[in-house]
Amino acid sequence: MRSRTLTLASLALLLVTLGACRSTPRTAQNFCRQLAKEMPAIAEPPVTNEQITQSVRRFERLNEIAPLEVETDWQALTTLMRAARDVDANDTASVQALVDLSYATEKSATAASAWVLSTCGDRKSTRLNSSHSSVSRM
Repeated sequence: MRSRTLTLASLALLLVTLGACRSTPRTAQNFCRQLAKEMPAIAEPPVTNEQITQSVRRFERLNEIAPLEVETDWQALTTLMRAARDVDANDTASVQALVDLSYATEKSATAASAWVLSTCGDRKSTRLNSSHSSVSRM
């Protein structure tokens, strides 16, 4: 019985260790590196449904590796991008909900921009300044 418990515990530990090795660590360096890759496309306002979907994927990839210091703000921006993707432009309530969310995430956009500027040091990477102006262009 004891050896079976030990075997199960060893197996669980191995699975956790392997899972941790597969994911990219949530470090500022990894986030900044990924942001540099994603930023040229993020900086261009999406127009088509496919471009909007790709923008959401970019924010989601960054969200997966966002360090704790910026995680909450980046999650808010990712949520905003998902809402922009899912908005029904023919439904005034849906559009208003997106506008409201856009204003609600403005502090997160400002905080994320400040964090990116101070951590990544790339002035081109701070085009996250105002979430509602980005969404209004969509």
